[in-house]
Amino acid sequence: MSKLIHAELSYEVRGVLFHVYNTLGPMLKEEYHRDAIVTGLEKGGVVCEPEKVFEVYYEDERVGLYRVDVWIENGKIILEIKVALAIEPIHKAQAISYLKVTDADLAFVVNYGGPSLEIERLPNFLRDKQPEFVWQLRPVAEGLLYPDLVNVIQRACHRVHFTLGPGFLHQVYRRATMIELRRSGLSYDYIKQLPVEYEGQLLGYQDVRLIPVEGKVLLATFALRQTEDVMAEQLKAHLRRLGLKLGLLANFYGTRLRITPVRVR
Repeated sequence: MSKLIHAELSYEVRGVLFHVYNTLGPMLKEEYHRDAIVTGLEKGGVVCEPEKVFEVYYEDERVGLYRVDVWIENGKIILEIKVALAIEPIHKAQAISYLKVTDADLAFVVNYGGPSLEIERLPNFLRDKQPEFVWQLRPVAEGLLYPDLVNVIQRACHRVHFTLGPGFLHQVYRRATMIELRRSGLSYDYIKQLPVEYEGQLLGYQDVRLIPVEGKVLLATFALRQTEDVMAEQLKAHLRRLGLKLGLLANFYGTRLRITPVRVR
């Protein structure tokens, strides 16, 4: 039988987590639960830090920041606090991503949104495993423009998702994707603003974060729980402004990357 990691500390932390739930009840803002947990831990002599900042790297290049909800005893445990109906697979996948970034020993996913407190305990098994990214060509829709280029872009996005995992901000995935496009030998631009015109009149400028690849495919990367149809219509408008025919929406939110082609005639 394997030895439980940080058994005594885990027992102390769990005691505080339950005491906070029993005292405050469920469904408060995450920061209220977090601050109460920090108060309880410090009162018990446990060293902790809320909202500790870590830099996120991809291929040795900095791509953004991540904040741990509660950092305990110099990385023996990290807490990820949720207020949801239940702990979902995406919550556990995110915690695994954060273990990778922080190199902490153990993560607790703690849910204060249900009729009873939920705690998922996740050890950092990534130190002992170095899985390799294996790419299999994804089918593209029949008649889709630039199928070979689309497959290379898909590979780049999937490698980013495989390497980082879910749970980070849009810009982290965007910056990592541009690094991966460069590693794949593809040329690209990065557009932050587009002019908005009507009947020859300039109305202003719209903030965007778009990546035209090889001057042919317009890539939009983001991390949202749901991809709304309006995003596809918005990308069509961007395609028309840029004179392009094909766009890709790459959503890094879930446990699986979702790539949706968008075409204009």
